[in-house]
Amino acid sequence: MSDGNFSDLIKDSEEWLDGLSESSAMEEIEELREQLRQYNHAYYDLDDPLITDAQYDLLSQRLRKIETAFPQLTDGMSPTMTVGGRASERFQRVPHRYPMLSLNDVFSLEDVNAFIQRTRAAVPEAQFIVEAKVDGLSLSVTYENGVLQRAITRGDGVNFGEDVTLNAIQLSHLPHVLSEPLSEVSVRGEVYMPKEEFDRINEELAAKDEKTFANPRNAAAGTLRQLDSSVVVERGLAFTAFEIQYSSKEFDSDRAELMYLDSLGFDTIKSSELFTTTEEIFSEIEKVDKVRGGFPYEIDGAVVKVDQLKLRQRLGTTSKAPRWAVAYKYPPEVKETKILEIRAQVGRTGKITPLAILAPVQLAGTTVRRATLHNQNYIDKLDVRVGDTVLVHKGGEIIPAVLGVVKEHRNGSEKIFRLPDRCPSCESPTSFLDQGVDLYCTNTDCPAQMKRHLSYFASQAAMSIDGLGEKTAIALIEGEYVHSLADIYLLRDKRDELVEWGGVGREKSVDALLAAIENSKEAPLYRLLTGFGIPHVGVQTAQALAGQLNSLDAIAAATVEELSTIPDIGQKTAEAIKDWFALPQSQALISQLRTAGVKTSETPAPEDTGTRFEGLVFVLTGTLPNLSRNEASELIKNEGGRVSGSVSGKTDYLLAGENSGSKYDRALALGISIISESDLLSMLAESEG
Repeated sequence: MSDGNFSDLIKDSEEWLDGLSESSAMEEIEELREQLRQYNHAYYDLDDPLITDAQYDLLSQRLRKIETAFPQLTDGMSPTMTVGGRASERFQRVPHRYPMLSLNDVFSLEDVNAFIQRTRAAVPEAQFIVEAKVDGLSLSVTYENGVLQRAITRGDGVNFGEDVTLNAIQLSHLPHVLSEPLSEVSVRGEVYMPKEEFDRINEELAAKDEKTFANPRNAAAGTLRQLDSSVVVERGLAFTAFEIQYSSKEFDSDRAELMYLDSLGFDTIKSSELFTTTEEIFSEIEKVDKVRGGFPYEIDGAVVKVDQLKLRQRLGTTSKAPRWAVAYKYPPEVKETKILEIRAQVGRTGKITPLAILAPVQLAGTTVRRATLHNQNYIDKLDVRVGDTVLVHKGGEIIPAVLGVVKEHRNGSEKIFRLPDRCPSCESPTSFLDQGVDLYCTNTDCPAQMKRHLSYFASQAAMSIDGLGEKTAIALIEGEYVHSLADIYLLRDKRDELVEWGGVGREKSVDALLAAIENSKEAPLYRLLTGFGIPHVGVQTAQALAGQLNSLDAIAAATVEELSTIPDIGQKTAEAIKDWFALPQSQALISQLRTAGVKTSETPAPEDTGTRFEGLVFVLTGTLPNLSRNEASELIKNEGGRVSGSVSGKTDYLLAGENSGSKYDRALALGISIISESDLLSMLAESEG
């Protein structure tokens, strides 16, 4: 077994640590924490990962290293100190009677050895066991008098989980009635989708041209959260137990617990024999790695833990994980294959990325036929060529990545690849932005991006045009009624033709759509800026931009230095804004929109705007009872306050509504004042008085 590739990645990620100042460390920490919270939410709560497992692990390791180097910046609510995820609102939130902590991950055998030595120093008599780490969804099941009463997901791991009992009843290998009627027992285990079921379901989804699952873990999590419990049966979810959280019957060891769970009718994660030496533990980790392909479920690591339960109590836990166990994560599976072709594909924002078309190869239980090459710099750094034999890996990733080239296999027929200077879809010139890293099509009306761009332009975050979703956008483009964003404002002249065509509905639907398009002409400037899809410019940045510069002409005329002084706009974003407004296609679009009557400027706020909130930073979260988020933001800004998108030490107030998320927890941890809508209105009334 070799953990070289992944360990090298981690070592490379630490080179920047030397000489890092405290202020730079704080900026880096805040950015990493916010990123990881977003990724945790997507992974645990939405079952829709935004990045690969390996990328997440590297970011987490990077954050942990900085926090270790700067202990004065430690925060109890950091993702390194808390369990990922929160209870969903779709199911009943129930309190955890027993915590469902996660395990500390380690990525090298040296780290495993450090854990063993640390444990031995505290409890010299410790004996260890090793077991496979199932890549599934954690579940706690409680029985009373031998009958299943409740099943709870991990949620935030400490306070609340979600009650999925009706779905859990449908799981294979989860007994409804135990063979011994214990007065109470709570068992923790993993819900998983068998690999065969995962392959079958993805094949069926692909055949119907529907979105496939990224990996078995997310397939299992998404299925268990279905409101229709019959889906759990259809998709073959199963349960395997690994721990007794509480029992009216006492045990001395982990192995004794598992043997008892076997006798009660549970399928269990089998533990190894007892080990005392590091060499024995390393050997067992390697053994699990060699046989993990034979398990019915995906294995992403090996758990090393103290067997004696009394010693576990002495070792205790942190706020996130037990001190008596670690999870050694196996390096992402790496295999060789050949690059048959490299394609340039165009995304919604016009970004052009290289995609490697591969000779089919089996990775992580699935057949891989393509892999990302990220950008031209990545291709040049690895010296990847068409026809090369390459190393690819897929550790639960949605799109695998090329790690390197096996250059000794070259025969001279390989071809160097360069991203095109003309868009592969519309033949318009391309341009490198983001300091020359990413390539973009300069045509804002490029057909490859127009379908997604138009639906985004009309979305609630942007121009808020009801009835112009993705399906309608595609119909209008394929019907050749729309070639540019500005064309939607000419549709009113084709009203009768649209009704007869029927591609977006008949008379009532067409009239409603045209009315919504007409109303959007008066949308606030920041919504128009958001709809343009300028790289790095979302709603928050667009609001800051429009708040300082009150017209598209003023924004276009601003220098990078002037743009960089606006709150929430850094150097990279300022350069992207300047580049976008300099494009001839962008200037043509703005001219067309202005001719169509779309508002491209707005009256600056009066100079006598209130000063009640001057110098104060607000963050909004959740759903307010009466005000929309935009209305609340305007009230704050009208009194001189600033609205930010994330909670930090610089935040003065968190305005919280119903279903507040991680921002609420973050504000609590930092001691930031949390106010309600009524509090905000009272503060405003005081200022008027």
